[in-house]
Amino acid sequence: MTAQEVKFANFYESTLNGVLASGATSGTLTAAPTSNGTSNIAAPYYLVIDPDNASTREVVLVTSSSGTTLSAITRDVETRHTSDPTHADGTIVRMAVVKEMFEDLHDRVDVNDSGFVLEDGDGTEQAIVPGKEVKFVEAANGTIDINWTDVSDGSDADPYDLTFSVNINGATDGTGITVDGSNDLILLYDNDAGAIKKVKTSQIATPADIHGLLLIGC
Repeated sequence: MTAQEVKFANFYESTLNGVLASGATSGTLTAAPTSNGTSNIAAPYYLVIDPDNASTREVVLVTSSSGTTLSAITRDVETRHTSDPTHADGTIVRMAVVKEMFEDLHDRVDVNDSGFVLEDGDGTEQAIVPGKEVKFVEAANGTIDINWTDVSDGSDADPYDLTFSVNINGATDGTGITVDGSNDLILLYDNDAGAIKKVKTSQIATPADIHGLLLIGC
């Protein structure tokens, strides 16, 4: 079926408000499906039309709705009929547990539990399957700090935030080092070129020439 989360309401039963002709993909109900008898249920959901009549019983999938208006209906999802039945005005419509709901759930579990693949910078891939964890390793000297800074709520509008911070104070103290102007490098942001570049220490005339010092290495 489809990897989707369909909605369900206990004991919901209503009638068609008008004829649902063969091949029609929209229709109207007398009363909308509700949760706890108060809030309307949003599509997708399954309905059984004329459930007590074996010859015209039809399971349909509603994929778009607003209150009593069913604007997108997939007819005869069981392929029970040669052509879609025509249902008269006032035909009973019931929400019942159908096998298609469990097929959707099974497909959804398969999709969500299949895991994913992480690939590093040189192309090495690692499959991450359910039950396994990934750890982002911080620098041993404390120059790179990695923390979850927002763990609510993981939606597209508010994703989780994993923050990587650079702390130059964690680097080894440079007291007493011998500067090799031909080989020692500094990583900085070249404001004129609009790019991060590496330069030799001998290329730095004065401290004022350094626009964005990121890392010092000898």
